[in-house]
Amino acid sequence: MSPRRKGLFALLIALSLALPHAVSAQGTVNASCSSQIAEAFGRTVLDDFKQTTGLNVTLHVFSSQVSVNRLKNGFCELAASALKLSADDRKLGLVAIPICKDPMVVIACKEITVSDLSLTQVRRLFSGHITNWKEAGGPDLPVRIITPVKETAAYVNFVRQAMGASQVKFDYQAARSSSAVEAVSHIPGAISFATRSVVTKFNNVKMFTIDGLEPGSKEYPYMQTFSLVTRGQPSGVVREVLNYSLSEKARENMKRRGLTPLID
Repeated sequence: MSPRRKGLFALLIALSLALPHAVSAQGTVNASCSSQIAEAFGRTVLDDFKQTTGLNVTLHVFSSQVSVNRLKNGFCELAASALKLSADDRKLGLVAIPICKDPMVVIACKEITVSDLSLTQVRRLFSGHITNWKEAGGPDLPVRIITPVKETAAYVNFVRQAMGASQVKFDYQAARSSSAVEAVSHIPGAISFATRSVVTKFNNVKMFTIDGLEPGSKEYPYMQTFSLVTRGQPSGVVREVLNYSLSEKARENMKRRGLTPLID
């Protein structure tokens, strides 16, 4: 186990040990959640959490940054985010606890016959320099660039990890990542990016390998980390959420959805 994983494991175990094992029979967790994370986990995880802990979750879905801002301003007790905390957020006492990771994938409708793209092609496609799929070895179809809005974690993480100095251009923007995936499934020649666990819910969408690397392989470099964010040291029902997220049952739920738990 790497020093970073050992440190994370020690942090989560410390939080778990600090949590009383007796779970309250009543209570509600007021949470703000990234739309990516909400889509990735689905309602069944919340139902399982309620059954396991006896707690209800009142879930409000926004972008990662809005979810963190709501936590800072006292509108919720817990946030789920796919963004790293800023230095200012950490100074305010916010703590991010990484729970799992999921590959960021480049997608198109299944009519696109190309299966592998180089990183250079990805950058040229999303920057508008490749305007027809035949320039990338595909069919004679115009490239239609669809992205989630710039405020989403998916957009921020994709630009930071994949685009380098290239600027993203787009024909359409969607309010949520899942809406961008939905659009790709219906628009010929469309291309976008999203977290893998959301893409797998759509039958008419394909994922590309990048430079021959399969999404989720150890060498694949484009990943998102999903974290629970608390204000200061967690207590009460928030601690119970963290304890649940450490459980074997929660980890199995993550794996079934194609997510990789950060604690095995």
